[in-house]
Amino acid sequence: MPDGTPADWLQAADADEVHLAFPREVYEDLLSVLFPDESHPFHGMGERGAFAVLAKSTGASRVTYIVEDVVHPESSDDLSLNRGSTSGDSVGESTRGGFIGSLFGGNSDSDIAGSDSMLGYQFSEDYHERAIERAQERGGGLLRVHTQPGGVTASSIDTESAARVYKADASRLPPDAPFGAAITNSDDDWTMRVYEPTRDSDEPTVTHADAVRIVGPTHDRPPFEKRPTGSGFTGGNAVNAEEQDSTIQLWGADGQAVLSELTVGVVGCGGVGSVLAEDLARLGVGELVFVDFDRLERANFNRAQGAQRIEVEQERLKTRVAERVAHESATAESFATRVVDGSVVEDDPEYMAVPELLDCDIILSGVDAARPRQVLGALARAHSIPVIDGGSRLHAADDGVLEPEAKVETAVAGPGWPCFECQRVWRQEDVDWESDHPEFRGERGYVDGGVDPDEEDRDPSVIGVNKIVAGLMQRRLFGVVLGVVDGVESTLRLRLKDVDTYWSTKWGCEPDCGAPRVGVGDREQLPTGTDWAMRYERDDIEMPELKTQDASGLVDDDLLGE
Repeated sequence: MPDGTPADWLQAADADEVHLAFPREVYEDLLSVLFPDESHPFHGMGERGAFAVLAKSTGASRVTYIVEDVVHPESSDDLSLNRGSTSGDSVGESTRGGFIGSLFGGNSDSDIAGSDSMLGYQFSEDYHERAIERAQERGGGLLRVHTQPGGVTASSIDTESAARVYKADASRLPPDAPFGAAITNSDDDWTMRVYEPTRDSDEPTVTHADAVRIVGPTHDRPPFEKRPTGSGFTGGNAVNAEEQDSTIQLWGADGQAVLSELTVGVVGCGGVGSVLAEDLARLGVGELVFVDFDRLERANFNRAQGAQRIEVEQERLKTRVAERVAHESATAESFATRVVDGSVVEDDPEYMAVPELLDCDIILSGVDAARPRQVLGALARAHSIPVIDGGSRLHAADDGVLEPEAKVETAVAGPGWPCFECQRVWRQEDVDWESDHPEFRGERGYVDGGVDPDEEDRDPSVIGVNKIVAGLMQRRLFGVVLGVVDGVESTLRLRLKDVDTYWSTKWGCEPDCGAPRVGVGDREQLPTGTDWAMRYERDDIEMPELKTQDASGLVDDDLLGE
């Protein structure tokens, strides 16, 4: 594998999967242009088209192209019917009546009959320039979309004309900006082609997307939709109807097929994550990606579902236990797992978990720290991957009776939901504390010897409460991917003493929120760094001798170099 992260080198042509993704708001905005009402300048045209700004999201083996912004046409003059030949080589020239040549050529290679089959369309030069300027402003690439009656298979004219436009535009877009062309129809079928430079050739490499994802809350569809590109979706992987009879009765064979096609990340394989590992496998989820760096020990055996005593004696990694339990419980016909013995927070390629999580369709997080929640919340927005977070806070009086503030909580982040900070899932002061080297965790800047992570107080944890958290997280999962509930609010809190539930009614972030822009992909610098808890667990750092020191001027590199 080349040096660096996959974002430094993985191209669509080399990826195991290529997806086209839309934040829901952008998707609906694009459809308003492609399938307009009577007041729109494109209404009544046999085929319509639009430009959009495109971002790249690079996982360990999957590349996703996110449509982050639609460039609206200003009048019917921005799209012109081309009644002549579309096979010329004038694409990108500034002449020919103010148009940039043929972008797409209808479905002339298809079996669809009718007068549209031999027609092509052209975008105006002014519209094309506005699209280039918008991409430059945002730092993204370009997607060129058009509708096509009937099927969505690209004709040779479509492919060749887009390749010519790519070669003309490549030098004008930001460095390494993606370029793609997509086709859709009134049945909501999609195809998409990615154009990339080819080594030792002037012609681009063309790669076809495998799937389309649409993410964000809506009133009449599940907040997460995933389907293969092309026409005539017939369902996902094979489902064992006998083993899944009870769930199929609830959401049908199609719903079960949706679960079988999902790749779900499970971050944190402790009390909550160990429950999720077994439950998601039994539900029929197709692939699970486990992330954790911790090991089993006697202190956490009582809440590690499925763990065996011999694994405690072996101090086995929690990810490996979760993987074993999942495979023993799986009902999906082609169930698969991946493990990352590392951290969401880490930016060291040896330990980083983010690339594997960018291969996921949805992420469930059972971590009990602020920094991972901060990273996952940023990832959810920038890469358009829903993240469901869950945890508990147990408080009891001296007599053991639960106090009113004892609660469990689940929250959802991603396009269309508030960020985790605005939902109060993490606080900056907690992130700052966790970001400090253990030597300097104490009163800011001046401490006596710091805090040994082994001696830090642990929050109380009970396996029954963990199961409540995991169950509520799964309820959110069903709502997001299957639409089995009306709406998926951002935050749900359950008070444990009186079993009182309350939803957050917050649908937007605070006015001064600094959360990442939605759908910008790899351009967003996630707040990763050094995970001191993991480094301590792996014996990569040692606690220093007792001393008092001003820590205000130290940085991570200084500490790592000691």
